[in-house]
Amino acid sequence: MPVCIDGRLAAAEATGVASYAGALRDGLAATGPAPLVLDDDQHGRFGEPVSTAGMIRRGLAGRLRSRVSLQRDVARLHAPDVFRLAQSRFTSTGKLLTLDCPGPPGIMHWTYPIPARINGWVNLYTVHDVIPLVAPDVAAVEPASLQRRILAVAAVADRLLTVSASAREQILSALSLSSALVVDCGTAVTALEPGDGRLPADLRPDGYYLYCGLAEPRKNLPRLIAAWRASGTRYPLVLTGPDHQSVASQPGLVILPYQPRRVLVDLMRQARALLFPSLHEGFGLPVAEAMALGTPVLAANGGALAEVADGAAVMVDPHDEAAITQGIALLDRDDALRRDLAARGRARAQAFTIARFGARVRRLHDEFASDSRFDV
Repeated sequence: MPVCIDGRLAAAEATGVASYAGALRDGLAATGPAPLVLDDDQHGRFGEPVSTAGMIRRGLAGRLRSRVSLQRDVARLHAPDVFRLAQSRFTSTGKLLTLDCPGPPGIMHWTYPIPARINGWVNLYTVHDVIPLVAPDVAAVEPASLQRRILAVAAVADRLLTVSASAREQILSALSLSSALVVDCGTAVTALEPGDGRLPADLRPDGYYLYCGLAEPRKNLPRLIAAWRASGTRYPLVLTGPDHQSVASQPGLVILPYQPRRVLVDLMRQARALLFPSLHEGFGLPVAEAMALGTPVLAANGGALAEVADGAAVMVDPHDEAAITQGIALLDRDDALRRDLAARGRARAQAFTIARFGARVRRLHDEFASDSRFDV
């Protein structure tokens, strides 16, 4: 049976959803035929300004068009502006956009709860987390709109996929869904090719601690910065991500803007340790990436981060500044521990290979092998 994934973020690389989409594509290709891609020629160009006339046209189309016919070739499914049209229809009417596809039916992977479905296909939607529903005070997404979207796709979904056992438990608890509907398939670490090894801002290998990611409240940066300062370490703390400009400057704190992927890999690979005491995560990809690269990790001792690290990191209570301070001080003085964490991290990261992720997803596909939709 054909398998397709959405290409909504095909050219984006700064988000966890984009990384997941790439891992899903690579995992499927590593364990069977390469998937088709549902494409609308936007290639990740989201957030670009749209003219008032364009917004009006899309809003009207969302209200008036309930179905769209897809074009199909050997590598992709296609319809112009289909992802934005789906969002416009859902915003205007609360209903999903139905897509009609020529040829034999297959399995459609939506890498985010996009409000659309392919008629006659198995539709699988990935819900990465419900943090805005369980911790709205530290989330950047409005909870009511996320809840409406997830419930709308859940009503038509053959399965909801998620990325960790912790995320699955929260989804079931927050939305009162059937346990059979929600499946933890995990994710994978991918795109770890290094750059040329040159570090920005005159940084030196093994001479800095690293945090990479967003600056939203759930990431716990004020506590991390205070703990780093209180630890007495002589090593700088590097924050890299797209939105750290508002962090107050202080001696030893290095603020880097968003870095190209290979530069980020070099930063992570050569760091003394990754510091990631986040309050809430659906998975915590930087932790898995750092472990795969042999970089020691400090992470929160609960939720998805404890699940991903599985003891191969210094685990701290993310609400306890003193505990984070002690963890940094331990990494600062104990080189034998850091070597041990590097080895254990590499071993743990084997759970997140492309091949293993692809195999888990293919096993889910096998559950639909006798589905009557494929009797054509």
